Amino acid sequence: MDIDTEDIAGLFSELAIGAYKEYMQTGSRDKITEAVDLAEQGIIQANNSDPLLTQWLNNLGVFLANRYEETGEIQDLERAINIARGAIESTSSDHSDQAVQLDNLGNNLGRLYEQTGEINDLNEAIERAQQAVELTPGDHPNRAGRLNNLGNKFERRYERTGDLRDLEEAIAKARQSVQLIPDGQLDQAVFLCSLGTKLKSRYGRIGEVRDLDEAIETARQAVALTPDGYSKLAVRLNNLGAILEERYERTGEMRDLNEAIEVARRAIKSTPNDHINQAAILSNLANKLESRFQRMEEIKDLEEAIERAQQAIELTTHGHPNRAIWLNNLGNKLQNRYEWTGGNEDLKKAIETAQRAVELTPDDHPNRAGRLNSLGAFLERQYEQTGEKEYLNKAIEKAQKAVELTPDDHLERAGRLYSLGAFLSRRYEQEGEMNDLVEASRFLLDAWSCLNAVPFHRIRAAAKCLKLLATQNRVDEGINLGREIINLLPSVHTRALDCNDQQFVVSTFAGVASDLCALLLSLNRLSEALEYLEQGRAIIISQLLDDRSDLSSLRGDHSQLADRYQKLVDEVNAPTRQATPDAAETLLRKRRQQAVAELDTCLKKIRCAPGHERFMLGQTVAEIQECITEGSIVVINITDFRSDAIIIFSNSLRTIVLPELTASKARMWVSKDWSTKKSEQRGKNDQFLDYLSWLWHACVKHIVIEVSTLQKQPNDSLPRVW
Repeated sequence: MDIDTEDIAGLFSELAIGAYKEYMQTGSRDKITEAVDLAEQGIIQANNSDPLLTQWLNNLGVFLANRYEETGEIQDLERAINIARGAIESTSSDHSDQAVQLDNLGNNLGRLYEQTGEINDLNEAIERAQQAVELTPGDHPNRAGRLNNLGNKFERRYERTGDLRDLEEAIAKARQSVQLIPDGQLDQAVFLCSLGTKLKSRYGRIGEVRDLDEAIETARQAVALTPDGYSKLAVRLNNLGAILEERYERTGEMRDLNEAIEVARRAIKSTPNDHINQAAILSNLANKLESRFQRMEEIKDLEEAIERAQQAIELTTHGHPNRAIWLNNLGNKLQNRYEWTGGNEDLKKAIETAQRAVELTPDDHPNRAGRLNSLGAFLERQYEQTGEKEYLNKAIEKAQKAVELTPDDHLERAGRLYSLGAFLSRRYEQEGEMNDLVEASRFLLDAWSCLNAVPFHRIRAAAKCLKLLATQNRVDEGINLGREIINLLPSVHTRALDCNDQQFVVSTFAGVASDLCALLLSLNRLSEALEYLEQGRAIIISQLLDDRSDLSSLRGDHSQLADRYQKLVDEVNAPTRQATPDAAETLLRKRRQQAVAELDTCLKKIRCAPGHERFMLGQTVAEIQECITEGSIVVINITDFRSDAIIIFSNSLRTIVLPELTASKARMWVSKDWSTKKSEQRGKNDQFLDYLSWLWHACVKHIVIEVSTLQKQPNDSLPRVW
């Protein structure tokens, strides 16, 4: 029996659909290629007048678009777009297939936008997707999918333009899609996953934790509905892991980070090694493991992070734009292992890897500055390791280029200016070149002036600059800067930091207060010096001891005001990611500046509330003196440029300069390990006696003499000192 061409074409079409269904189940690249080949063979056999030709062409366009998703071959996408345009032109506007073709064209234009970045492609994609939705009845089984596709395109345009209305539209469309599908159906997983990503975006914009919590819940539901072996499982797992990691960064909850790591492991197992997304999923796992190492300090996490980062590079072709990202990530992890183990081989590899990342990054690429900054940091560590001046000079050169490439309003500019200032300061310490000291001060002051930076990055730079100004005897400038830093300290929070990071932040706070106190004492401004020292102490207590903090007291009296303060502090300290889209970064920059101003207003409002006039300011001198019932209070202040004892009496203040109580000597004694075995006790006792002798001669003796002279006691007893 003869089989006519129409039957042959139909047979090829059925075989192609079968191969496509297998691809959707397994994610096999061979199956999607088979679907494309069979569909093409069927179209070759079909007559131009065949009423099913448009449908077969439409199917081929879908298969080509899916193969593009797997391989990234732009020719497949271009063919899919041309097929969709042709199908629309040959179909009447009231034909039932018109909505299908418009939806396909919109999806493919959205994919093209991802490749080209052309906003016109995205605008047309939205227009076509809207037309598809309008032509789809409310009870049509494909309405949910088309609403979801439209929502995805609104989300992309929000990322490009920052228009919040687009994001709200995207969320609304995603919610409608979820509601149209009965609970428990596999199709609902697609729309739940989509809703989760959009809620995460709104959290990033507005900062409402409830959006983040709902995003995690919807992403979990999407994963739960997706069977093992299904082609989209890895994407949904990866999405859930990203949202969990975001919440960990907000709250510091280890269970979120642990779950994010386990989810990322499942995503890797669900993805073939030759899949286009496998390298990205491996890199994501590596970054999460590095975060856990930084928190828990278990070296096995860092070892695995390095292994996964290397695998990501191995799976990425030399010309791929993501290769530079993976190399940069690996360099950071090798540097971390060097800091932990001291293995110089890791530092050498980190430098080599970072150098390759820079070489692969085009001169006009927005991430080139960040990669140069990382390379500079590694070179500076190599200088510290070897003492070879060449490495420090190269570090300064890379840091200078990084700063030159960073726009004035960039969120990371403060950090890069800090690196350059710190490297120049280090060279001044070694060579004594005054120009390096002056330039270091200038760059650090520029970093302090980056108002849209994370507050701690500004404070870290200003704290270092404060020491350099003191070295140059620029006392008035130093005092003005120190006051501004102290006033910014309440904007920083350490709730999500581990113990080591908290100690670093707090030591920086304490150093600023001490340095400002020393500068004020050099001008004999005792009351002011003591009050700024006390203000620094109050802020440190608020950072470390929540139940004794000013904020805890405020929460008991004015919970809404306390919540407002904490929300603004969280916004001002929100971390930034390298992958943040340009429009979203611009919005975050503007919002951080607004939040800083609102936080200042909030602090003023708090200090107007009865009982909270000294919120984050500490006690006044008069309030301290009221605490003295007998004797005196002695405060010791040690800095790199002078040390003093401030003696507080109930009716006066005195100060004693302590030239022998140097910061370097104090650090030496504090860093000693005083624990001992029984066999070593005699030697340790001798060292401890040396320490006490130094402390007596450098400090205590002078205070005892001063207090005894000023406070005569009956029966020759010693006066009480607090």
